[in-house]
Amino acid sequence: MYNDLGVYGVPGKVKRREAYDPVEAMRAMERYTREVGGFSFLYADIFMTRDEFEEMFDLQLYEEVRRRYGAEGAFPHLYDKVKPEVDVIAIGKQYATK
Repeated sequence: MYNDLGVYGVPGKVKRREAYDPVEAMRAMERYTREVGGFSFLYADIFMTRDEFEEMFDLQLYEEVRRRYGAEGAFPHLYDKVKPEVDVIAIGKQYATK
């Protein structure tokens, strides 16, 4: 399964003034995608931890090639390239509607 989902508009829970945590909603989609053996596309924000990312993507060959050609320390790791620059999980908890 491949997951290329774009979600636009105001969530129904927000319109109904119900509790809504967008980060948890996204993490739930990523969790489901991992559980069914799928993959998220990496051109948009991800909300996975490093461990969750490594569970989704088999990085064994990637890590071997990085070591073999001296990329460690010279170039950022794939996870570091695609993870959000801020702690979206903490921000989500702070600003989720209650």
